[in-house]
Amino acid sequence: MRCKRCGNEDESYFYHGKAGTYCRKCIPFKRLMIEEEPAPIAYDIKGDGDYELGFELTRFQKEASRKCVEYLKEKNVLLEAVCGAGKSEIMVEAMASYLKEGKKVCLAIARVEVVKELAIRYQRIFHKLKVVSVYGGHSAVISGDLIICTIHQLYRYYQSFDLLVIDEVDAFPLKDNLTLMNIAISSARGRIIFSTATVSPFILSVLKKGDYGHVKLLVRPSLVPMVLPKVYYLPWLILLMRLIVIMKKTKRQMIIFTERKMTAKVLYHLCKNFFSCTYVYSDLPERNENINDFRKGKYQFIFSTAVLERGITIKGVEVALLIRYKSFDQGSIVQMVGRVGRDVEDLGGEAYILATCYHQDIKKAIDYLKEANRELEMSLLRS
Repeated sequence: MRCKRCGNEDESYFYHGKAGTYCRKCIPFKRLMIEEEPAPIAYDIKGDGDYELGFELTRFQKEASRKCVEYLKEKNVLLEAVCGAGKSEIMVEAMASYLKEGKKVCLAIARVEVVKELAIRYQRIFHKLKVVSVYGGHSAVISGDLIICTIHQLYRYYQSFDLLVIDEVDAFPLKDNLTLMNIAISSARGRIIFSTATVSPFILSVLKKGDYGHVKLLVRPSLVPMVLPKVYYLPWLILLMRLIVIMKKTKRQMIIFTERKMTAKVLYHLCKNFFSCTYVYSDLPERNENINDFRKGKYQFIFSTAVLERGITIKGVEVALLIRYKSFDQGSIVQMVGRVGRDVEDLGGEAYILATCYHQDIKKAIDYLKEANRELEMSLLRS
């Protein structure tokens, strides 16, 4: 017995009732009886692959884009690109090659904020097509020429897409979640691009089930090395004092990442009378308002959980990571540090890691950033 939606074959997760049998592993995505055949979403698209990026890709981006298109003719693709390398733009040509043939394309990503931002960006790029965003509380319209949705919404699209792009496959909620990964994969009837900045053992275990092409790009369009964070190992109270010194010294906006939402909240209340600051975490009612105010420059500092880890580009921002519980893994640390130097008009800024004890993932993250910088150096030498 096998669940058609999530691939579960563990007998203990199947419930046998009077109405039939269903899988309890994926029941949060709506009950699906084993006897039922999930129906693909039926919709027509215009078959127009014209697009306008508004700028020219670098030679490194063009080569990565070309490889993606070539690999997709025969196999799935693992796109490994450093933070800020322009993954969204690199994948445009591959998407366009499917869209112009009237095929169905979807880009799925974890966070709602990024879905909204990418929907606006891709609507400008594919200006003749209807770009539809789908996420929790915004699913009245689920068909269009190009679908951009959160990972969880892929349960609606069983065997629906000729090209599925799964961005940030190393991040929550896909990280180490085989059930959700199988649901995501089952929405594709054609090729898949697995996009990430850091390749985890979990992703490699998923990919080893089939042939795939590996496209690697560790060079940002600016051709400027990734910032290497300054690392401090200190007791908690002294660490907080060091943070205050850093906050007083910087003239830039700064994202201060915390592992717990309570830490973000407490630090905000301690600092609000001395610094221009706000805070955010995933279920904060003022979440969007606080993020937008920070984007607009209303505040210099924002205390944030991992909610701002990915998909956020703020000109000239610096970051500081407070690590007490070792909750941030290599991928998260790379992404957080990767917020610095993303804007081509302002590539400056520092990154700080403030930890209470030695953390192996900090070393792994710094090693990854050094590798990216070596790759940049070698690429420039070859050219």
